[in-house]
Amino acid sequence: MADTKRQQILVKIKTILEGVSSIKAVEVNKTSMIDLETIAFPCAFIYSDAETKLGDDRAVIGYENWEWILNLEIWSDERNDQEVLLGQVHTAMAADHLLGGLAVTSGRIGSNLFVLDPTRALSSMVLDYAIIYRHKIGTP
Repeated sequence: MADTKRQQILVKIKTILEGVSSIKAVEVNKTSMIDLETIAFPCAFIYSDAETKLGDDRAVIGYENWEWILNLEIWSDERNDQEVLLGQVHTAMAADHLLGGLAVTSGRIGSNLFVLDPTRALSSMVLDYAIIYRHKIGTP
């Protein structure tokens, strides 16, 4: 069975983030423990969030039309400036806002910067992205 449009979008975003030279590792929907002693920083995690079916002027007849929120979480240590990382990720994602033709559009809708572990000088940020995509009815 072919990958769903959502799976294809996740793979595309992973590829985009892997292209950001300062990011050392990218994981999708990671749920297992992360070893802070061995992971390379900065690293990125992509998580699925809420999805809403569109019925407004963005909808297209014969297609299921969706707005899907994704969270990109970026972890870094004291060697990396979060604002610089935010800029790099934002630029990379904006350069392919159609996600290789998989999305109608995508864009950053928010960000939240915070301390991950103050004893290790680890910080994190969550960048929220809205992805508008569609697929034929019944063919996710």
